[in-house]
Amino acid sequence: MNDSISFCRIFTVSMLFLKQMTMTSNKRSAFYANGNRKRRNNLLYGGLNYNGDFTQATEIHLTSYDENNCQTRTIKNTHELKLEKGKVNWIHISGLSDTQLVSDLCTQMGLAIPVVQDILNARHLAKLEDTSGALFAVLDAYSYDEASVLDKEHLGMILSADFVLSFEEGTSHRFEPVLQALMDGIGQLRKQQADFLFNLLISLVVDSYLDVIEKQQNSLMEMEDALMEFNTIHKEAGQQIQLYRKDYARLKKDITPFWEDFRRTLMLESTLIHDTTRIYFRDTYDHLQQVMSILEINRETIASLVDLYLANNDLFLNRTMNQLTIVATIFIPLTFLVGVWGMNFKNMPELGWTHGYLLAWMLMIALGVGLYLWFRRKKLF
Repeated sequence: MNDSISFCRIFTVSMLFLKQMTMTSNKRSAFYANGNRKRRNNLLYGGLNYNGDFTQATEIHLTSYDENNCQTRTIKNTHELKLEKGKVNWIHISGLSDTQLVSDLCTQMGLAIPVVQDILNARHLAKLEDTSGALFAVLDAYSYDEASVLDKEHLGMILSADFVLSFEEGTSHRFEPVLQALMDGIGQLRKQQADFLFNLLISLVVDSYLDVIEKQQNSLMEMEDALMEFNTIHKEAGQQIQLYRKDYARLKKDITPFWEDFRRTLMLESTLIHDTTRIYFRDTYDHLQQVMSILEINRETIASLVDLYLANNDLFLNRTMNQLTIVATIFIPLTFLVGVWGMNFKNMPELGWTHGYLLAWMLMIALGVGLYLWFRRKKLF
């Protein structure tokens, strides 16, 4: 009987593992479908190539402001782009599908080709660097959609002495609150210089990180509470944990390089960041620190969820084996009685009783029910 129980245990574990691997493989194929596309080397083939998924038309918006007034307008071609002296000029480009328009604009603003390539490369790792007398940031904004799928949007930002360039892969209007604040003259935005605007745009993206990882943290905590109910079967828990683990890996891969570059930029004290604005950059860095701390907590939570999920499966398997063992134990004495009365000896007096068959059934039923009630009293199942 021990051999049979061991075989059943091994078979059940194997089937659970095979089912989990099949679901994980299907999700992994869908997750990496976009990542496996062939990369195009712009240095080898020449020209520029946008490798993202957004297809919105490219639009250029120029906003010029000072303490007293603010004006904004849409630029149809780069020849119409003229920066106003004595004001902060914010050039915002939404949609990167028109690579020629993006290239012409960057060329007119004096940006090097590698910078333009990083802007158009939607799979580029996040970074912040000082290049050609300007601060250049590449980062990704994340958000969960209604189906709890993690969406990504590629962004690029450039800070110069008198202008800020921002590139938005889609048209989600992520920076509309900033434009509205400039038009309404809310807060101190108009009174500050270009570096304040540059930091504000980055801080909005960092705040979106906080929203995403806090939502992820709440979902992980709810799943942890659910898995603590060991009397319940959680069929979809393993698949959900795997999806959260992938989301964590994506966030960790994109946020960590930017966090390190941001810290290095503050330590180097770039001349593009004024002393009066540096405190706001430090505040953004504090938010990044908070993001990294919550990410680490989420990593530990995911690891504990894996342990809880495996423990839950082991307990379920143990309960199944316990029930099978009890059923087998109940039938052992019944099988013994049937075997005794099935022997072909002539001198077995009970075989000749008038009500022997009925008494045999009554004895076996009473014995089976008695064993069942005894196991229930001992709370063995």
